Amino acid sequence: AHELWPMLCRLWQQGCCTYGDHCRYLHSGAGGSTQGSGVEVCRNYIRGSCRFGETCRFSHAAEAGGKKGQAGRGKGAAWDRSGAGQGCGKGSGPFGVGKGPGVDVRGLTGPYLGRGSELAKVWWMPDSQGHDDGIFTAIMMGDRVCTGGKDGRLMVWKGQRNATGSNTLVEDNEVDFGSGVTSLLFHAESKWLFCGLFSGDIRAFRQEPAAETRLSGHREPVTCMLVHESILVSGSHDGSARAWQYDTAGNCFQCVTTIASPLGQVFKILVHPSGNLWVGSQRGITCVNLQSLQPVGNIESHSRVVAILPYQASIIVAFANGMIKVYDAVGNEQFSHGPLGEHTTNTSAAMMHIPNKGKDVLLCGQELGYVTVYDIPDFKPRGSFSTGYDGEVMAVLDLGADGLFVTCGFSGDVVIWRWEEVAVNMGVMNASPF
Repeated sequence: AHELWPMLCRLWQQGCCTYGDHCRYLHSGAGGSTQGSGVEVCRNYIRGSCRFGETCRFSHAAEAGGKKGQAGRGKGAAWDRSGAGQGCGKGSGPFGVGKGPGVDVRGLTGPYLGRGSELAKVWWMPDSQGHDDGIFTAIMMGDRVCTGGKDGRLMVWKGQRNATGSNTLVEDNEVDFGSGVTSLLFHAESKWLFCGLFSGDIRAFRQEPAAETRLSGHREPVTCMLVHESILVSGSHDGSARAWQYDTAGNCFQCVTTIASPLGQVFKILVHPSGNLWVGSQRGITCVNLQSLQPVGNIESHSRVVAILPYQASIIVAFANGMIKVYDAVGNEQFSHGPLGEHTTNTSAAMMHIPNKGKDVLLCGQELGYVTVYDIPDFKPRGSFSTGYDGEVMAVLDLGADGLFVTCGFSGDVVIWRWEEVAVNMGVMNASPF
């Protein structure tokens, strides 16, 4: 595997590592000092997002540029995080194995996936390419990768082999909306591409037959979208989910209902086969019956919902405080994991299948560019790695072939990764951008 950047200790960077010289992560470079003259400037403070204030181990006394030399870039504002949780891998059924007392928490996130591991860093986007600011979201659109950024741009990428045979991404198209692109959805059946914006609008495009329209109704950033039975459902920071129906005669989408979230800002939504809409919010989850459009129950939490993922007959939910919970179709908790070890935050989560291992995995993107990987459903930690960038990992995207996936971050970074395998058959998956 290719060598990854050295993995700095997050607890040491935050001034709370208790392992000292026995810690398996680095205590050098960008950390380990106290406030004062000559100390490295806090990169999060530069971007206006340091949450440690006067207790930060870096200097808050200077200003510098972010990506491409522009001050204030890298980490975005208005994406709230709150709460704390407890848990240590507990539950019954097919998920997880309980962690008993006396376990070294450093081992609970698995080995470091660096030099000689099963994970290879294939390519990373140079500063001359890509977004001028953080990336909020990324999706697959057929054989293309789409990214939406704080710079107001939708960028479309196609896979290409460079002169050395490595996988890369090259720009295929770009649209500037003048407002941050906070969520994306491509509905393959109808061929509509929906772009949720920081302004609260949704811009929609269809190539065949050609159509373009704007959906106005949300008052704050649109954070998530899905299509259920030809109805577009969108969630927003304004604390609502809206249902939209396409009017063929008027070539527009009409809002047919609005569902208020009793638990605050909406971040993720999922329609379960049981017929309930799961609304992941600032303070937990609300289940809404889609026939009556009435809430049927709440699962309250001190931390906001980062991801809601279907898996087999269950639902996996990632929370911002590093906790992962698994629920059945009616909201009964089946399993709880974390936060513990070095996995104490979640900023994104995704699932993929490692073809040469025959294993499903859950990838949890975190603050400071870290990702922790778990085998599921047993929740055995496969390992952790660093993207090499210090911003939150905002999206983890399975490319659909050859064990390839992409990480996108709030530092504007895009990195291609590959789970190493002996034989690669590039003709197996048609969905691959390569």
